[in-house]
Amino acid sequence: MSGFSRYDARVKLASRPQPAQNLTGQGYRDGVGHGRGEWNGQAVFVKSLVTCYEGQQQRFLHEGAIASRLSHRLVTPLLLASPSQLIFPLIEGCSLRELISAAPLEPRQAVAVAEGVLQALVYLHAQGVVHHDLKPENIMLVGGEPRAQAVRIIDFGMAHDRRAAHDTHAGTRMGTPHFMAPEQFQGVRGDPRSDLYALSVLLWDALCGQPPYADPLGWLLGFSDTRAALPGPAALHPLLERSLSRDPQERPQSAREMLALLREAARGL
Repeated sequence: MSGFSRYDARVKLASRPQPAQNLTGQGYRDGVGHGRGEWNGQAVFVKSLVTCYEGQQQRFLHEGAIASRLSHRLVTPLLLASPSQLIFPLIEGCSLRELISAAPLEPRQAVAVAEGVLQALVYLHAQGVVHHDLKPENIMLVGGEPRAQAVRIIDFGMAHDRRAAHDTHAGTRMGTPHFMAPEQFQGVRGDPRSDLYALSVLLWDALCGQPPYADPLGWLLGFSDTRAALPGPAALHPLLERSLSRDPQERPQSAREMLALLREAARGL
């Protein structure tokens, strides 16, 4: 892809890349700006490093290093990386969260989106990458359509890369509590089954408009097991129950296995 600045094993960056221009809608979080802009004549989404804090700089490099080597139709590609910008194509559509906020999805729509995410996870996990922050906000839908092929996974800021010499987030509890697997909350990094747990919460959320636990921290700490009633058709309940297990050994053991189970359950819809 033209202009694609890739990292080598030592995470080198192009020193003088053409930056994105005409940035608008800039919001800021943890020392990183998020906005729209133009780059090489196309509309793009831009992450801009705006802090001198070394820890955040390392996390910025970490995200770029992971995103730079991914190439899958359901994962938003990185167009260019520089010491201060990560540039991605602008996705015309909406996030899954925006769609759910308007109304919960029909079961077949929710399953279709989950299938798209699982297809991407099969690829990511084969590459040694665990996302660790799957949630509706990080699932974009091209054209706002709840279809498998409209899925685009974004934001690898918390991801673990088995091929990296160093994990910037090692030992941390980074994540979104509603979507964090219990072992991830305990600081376990790089277990693909954590993404499968998050995917099951995402499917639950899509079906009824809210995650399963009103008190996710109580659940993660082991203080509370109170959970909402299983949503959606009964055909999906066994997979949801299994995938939400506190014990990773009781969940599907791979994205490929969970994808097959989801497709089998979908036949009963």
